[in-house]
Amino acid sequence: MACLVVCAFLPIATAYHDCVQPARGRRLPPSFGGVPNPGPSSANDDQCAGGLCVGMHNGPHEGGASSYKVGTSKTGYTSVSSKMTVPVEPENIDGITYYIWTDVFFGDMSLGKMNQFVPQLILGSALDSSSGPPAYKPAWGTHKTWQFGAHYFFETNNLKNNESTAYAAYGKLYNTTAGEVLFTSFTADDGPHGPRWTLEMGVVGDASRVSKVVADQPYMGLGKDWPVPTTSWSELNYTNMCINACWELYGANDRAHLPGSGSQYDIQIVQPNVGTFPWVTKWDEDEGSQKRCPASTIRESHNDTVQHVNWDIFFPK
Repeated sequence: MACLVVCAFLPIATAYHDCVQPARGRRLPPSFGGVPNPGPSSANDDQCAGGLCVGMHNGPHEGGASSYKVGTSKTGYTSVSSKMTVPVEPENIDGITYYIWTDVFFGDMSLGKMNQFVPQLILGSALDSSSGPPAYKPAWGTHKTWQFGAHYFFETNNLKNNESTAYAAYGKLYNTTAGEVLFTSFTADDGPHGPRWTLEMGVVGDASRVSKVVADQPYMGLGKDWPVPTTSWSELNYTNMCINACWELYGANDRAHLPGSGSQYDIQIVQPNVGTFPWVTKWDEDEGSQKRCPASTIRESHNDTVQHVNWDIFFPK
């Protein structure tokens, strides 16, 4: 009977395409003193400021339901990977927080509120580590040169105060330099609780710099003790995935605080079998499109089982 009272207040997600991702989770450092990215109302067309994102047309960033099926042990699993060039560091790094990434994210179950696989390239004051199990408490540091690492970021609802709590699982951090090509990969296989996800980020051609996180369960297993437990990636709201890539840049309010060059992305999605799901053939700059600097072009191509989304970021002259 106790659960009838408690569970009535749980934000239990039920939508099949529930890849809900807040515009900004609690990833900014507590001491962040920079100015957030200018929005459409404060950035004119000629201003070089802020970041930008690419995503599926009619995806969650646009308020829609576009997503891809994860798959099952029987059918095989969809895999996602990307390659991106590391841009030149900005002329001025004072007051910045940079997260540059390709992500896969899912809906939530029970007390879950944010559920994002987000290996990332970081600079400035950034979320860069975790206490690890069992608490998975996030930690922040300051970086004057490029660093990268595999990362699973998630948030849960706190029933005591109706606020959210942030958590992080982080792989080892590595250095990288402008011009190097980083890969990110998200692969699922069969684990002890159903599907098991492996997140990797590394330097192409250098096996000594590969960061890794393995997520056997949603929320790194914390959901097993919730009033309504969630323990397996096979549960309903984890069976579809949403995909984005972003230059998530805070404090980048002029050209000197933006990267010194653009970047090129090649995002690849592989279906386990022909016809597992229809391709989303239109991809949009779903954040940052109101500005001309930085700018980007998007090209999509596919065959029966493999899709490529090429995203080229540049600074107009």
